[in-house]
Amino acid sequence: PRLNSPIYDKYPHASNIVKGGLDELLSQGCSLNEAREMFLTDIDWRLRCSARVLVTAPSNDIGIGQLMAKELEQALHISVQVAALEELGRIIEEVSCGTVVTSRYFIGKAEEIAAPKSVRVIPIDIYDYAQEFKLVNNLSKGSYFGIVSLSSGLLKAAEVIIHSLRGNDVIVMTAQQEETQKVDAMVRIAKIIICDRFSDAKVRAAVQKNRADIIRPPQIICFENYIGTESINLLKRELGLV
Repeated sequence: PRLNSPIYDKYPHASNIVKGGLDELLSQGCSLNEAREMFLTDIDWRLRCSARVLVTAPSNDIGIGQLMAKELEQALHISVQVAALEELGRIIEEVSCGTVVTSRYFIGKAEEIAAPKSVRVIPIDIYDYAQEFKLVNNLSKGSYFGIVSLSSGLLKAAEVIIHSLRGNDVIVMTAQQEETQKVDAMVRIAKIIICDRFSDAKVRAAVQKNRADIIRPPQIICFENYIGTESINLLKRELGLV
């Protein structure tokens, strides 16, 4: 029989999932009281973990961690700490519980470090940039295509993908946000520049600064979030924010 509950009405498959989980625990010899305690303990632990959120990435591309953290802070309206993977073990030693968030590229190492500790590790999926890479196919041979981001790793990956699409027909220029000279050179000759939200103002300021040397201003496209929308929504649920 299905229980009458507004929550079960909202999630029609939830009743079977809960019943299946309880049946499995009872078949293992647990009492109903023990099963209830297990569920409540796990839920309480998850809620405690949500109070401290850390984003981790390798120290040689800490920019990608900063990019993820900035996006999470804006989307979730919470404080997020950035931790290098190499420092993660030491940092989580100092907390009783917490949640570590990272890209699937780094999830294996993060789980290895966090497994013995009382922290959760949640992987996130990234935006695929399909729309932005379509622009590359429409560029004439010899065109300059610029990319600006906080992350050196993202820049390297994008450069490889663009080369696989157009070979040497399109010249790719990359710069991290703080590389002012590279950004200045880029805005003078690039036909299209794509950038993350946190580099957009820097690129537009560079266009204004160098406008005397620019024959035709570049088309500037601020790309979608690095973190996929589905991952943002999942994190909201995992952290008890909805």
